[in-house]
Amino acid sequence: MKLKVSAAVLAALTLATVPIAVVDATDSTGAGGPRSSLTLIVPGSAGGGYDALARESQQALRANGISGNVQVVNVPGASGTVGMQTLTEMAGQDDTLLVLGSAMVGGIEITQSSLSFDDVTPITSSTTDYSVIVLPDDSPYETTEEFIEAWKQDPEGHPIAGGALGNSDHIAVISLARAVGIDPADVNYIAYSGGGEVLASLLSGTAAAGVSGFGEMSDQIDAQTVRGIGVTAPERVNGIDMPTFNEQGIDVVVPNWRGFVAPPGISAEQQDEIGEILSEMMGTEEWNQAVERNQWEEFIMTGTELDDFIDAEVSNTKSLLEEAGE
Repeated sequence: MKLKVSAAVLAALTLATVPIAVVDATDSTGAGGPRSSLTLIVPGSAGGGYDALARESQQALRANGISGNVQVVNVPGASGTVGMQTLTEMAGQDDTLLVLGSAMVGGIEITQSSLSFDDVTPITSSTTDYSVIVLPDDSPYETTEEFIEAWKQDPEGHPIAGGALGNSDHIAVISLARAVGIDPADVNYIAYSGGGEVLASLLSGTAAAGVSGFGEMSDQIDAQTVRGIGVTAPERVNGIDMPTFNEQGIDVVVPNWRGFVAPPGISAEQQDEIGEILSEMMGTEEWNQAVERNQWEEFIMTGTELDDFIDAEVSNTKSLLEEAGE
């Protein structure tokens, strides 16, 4: 079932949040520029992946004097699209950025939003992590192959718990289903708001399998309450002692990437300056420590490479969600 958000509701939410988001911003011409003041909009609540990236970026920017006054503002709502709508109202303003990524791609589709990445100015991708699919330790299936075969026989009887509809967890499960010959429309996916609820569903027997970021499952994997059967990375990830689906002969690669976009209507010079600021940030020791601490991988693209990547992500996500009936 699709979550439908009317234009009126979205507009009301946006108007409620815009004054908060721009409280420290300059006028619409971006006077003062991003070297003087920079606001990072997070299209979600505190504590999530977008928020972590914004606050780690804030620390690296401040610690190295790359921007004088860096603020983080949370603008949650409608699968992130309220935050994106907020940014589109700041045309030409170069001192405000939005953190977004793969979850926004799915959020736009799930909410049937009229927004698109054409409404903002992509600057750079920055990091990625990958989903892992796990079974409870008492699962009757010992191997990936055993679970896949049982799942193929009875998709409805093997519910899989994960994050919000349209995010990388959901896309990972749909991609896995398609790769092994299961109709994505037959997948019994149970969406939760966070990894804690996914784990509770898994351990209570509500779900046969769970999917989440490795960081949210690593403690339980170490404690052997759950067993990982695969990572959605293209190759082995440092620090994750688990095979990828690729190396098990299953063509599933789903990056949970994140990055930064600017408002529409900025000049090429403004775009270059913002790009340079973020490039400097990602060269700092504070940034390198954040990448390691959060078990991220650097995933940096800019310019036409980033534009082409986003176009492919949008096309693939739309196709998968349509196949799943979302």
